[in-house]
Amino acid sequence: MTMIRFKTLLFSAVASALFSVNGCSVPDMRVSEGMSQDATAMPVQGRSAFRLSLGKEKGFGFGTYKLEDIQRGWTRRADYGEGSVFQVSDAYQKYSFGVTDTTQQKTWLVQAAAMLNTTTAQASGWSVNLDKQREFLQVAFRSPESGEWRMTLADPGNYMERKNFIGKISNGTNEIEVFPLYKWEGKSLPSGTALGYEFSREGHVLATVQTVNSGKVWMKNTLSPDMKMVLASACGSLLLYNKLDPENQ
Repeated sequence: MTMIRFKTLLFSAVASALFSVNGCSVPDMRVSEGMSQDATAMPVQGRSAFRLSLGKEKGFGFGTYKLEDIQRGWTRRADYGEGSVFQVSDAYQKYSFGVTDTTQQKTWLVQAAAMLNTTTAQASGWSVNLDKQREFLQVAFRSPESGEWRMTLADPGNYMERKNFIGKISNGTNEIEVFPLYKWEGKSLPSGTALGYEFSREGHVLATVQTVNSGKVWMKNTLSPDMKMVLASACGSLLLYNKLDPENQ
């Protein structure tokens, strides 16, 4: 075999391998069986794989929901002050955005802040001892119909300690549990870190968000427009959340 012939065959083999890899579709995160019925799957459109740490960021959307006016900032020993929809001290990461239901033509402001490796957290009346959790995230938004909502997550940061995860969304009357998800569809081995999150009430899954890759949201069709907006706000905040580490806190 001549050298030219060998190089031609080698190039073809490499090109074929690259084509096969690029042609493979990335699997979705494994979701609850109930989400395959009476639920709408909404791939995230326009979300950048490289999210900024500071400043204004390009918006994106899923289904009829659009996230716009995304602003990121970093702070230490900060307080949003009296009268703010969101109050938390010692925030290492903060961001805000507007989420719009393009069908209802309604827009809500969503604010979020996160802390890393703190021993206790107190935010808007919610207190937790973080002896086994690594990250604490709080999100706040207000509905004209159902009032002020808070989402609070205390995350140990890895699959082996997942039982220590604490998560909920509440407006003081209604409470929705939040759970991390770690498994890909069609794969048996779990991821070391969360691939997304599931929102459930009284054992019934209402929505799911996949935060890795381009992102995806699943939402029950039977929910009221207001509850869908609540969950869209929560999903949007998690799609924007950058996991903290000692270097970027």
